[in-house]
Amino acid sequence: MMDRITVWHCPQCSAELTACGMIESEGREVPVFQCETCTETREVFGEPFEVALTFGINADGRPYDIATDELI
Repeated sequence: MMDRITVWHCPQCSAELTACGMIESEGREVPVFQCETCTETREVFGEPFEVALTFGINADGRPYDIATDELI
């Protein structure tokens, strides 16, 4: 079992980030990070919105998009 991760670097700009929360995924807690410097466009109700890059860290220690499960 991996130790609880509380600090991670943004996969885009390398800024040091502190976990902003936890989610449960596949029976384990996953730390969630947000980088306010790096944004991405997400469609909400058919309209594009700029949102902070939000990601979790999978069991292999790799950042992934928690909305799509794709590696970042």
